[in-house]
Amino acid sequence: MIAAQIRILLIEDEPNIIEAIRFLLTRDGWQVETHSDGADAVEVIRTAAPDLVILDVMLPGKSGMDILRDLRDIPALVKLPV
Repeated sequence: MIAAQIRILLIEDEPNIIEAIRFLLTRDGWQVETHSDGADAVEVIRTAAPDLVILDVMLPGKSGMDILRDLRDIPALVKLPV
């Protein structure tokens, strides 16, 4: 799989960090989507079906650790790289 085909979902609430990470990844050809709220992050991940999730630990609504725990309880997402 080439980088342009790999879709990354960045879940981060700090705009400066979002832009820095998005810049670095898109510069190298990755497709980057973003989301900033932990409360509905699991549903956003399910809907977006990314190849990789970059997950902040401290988010509004729900912590990154809780989101990761929820993801690991979903059989279809248990092997999703986070």
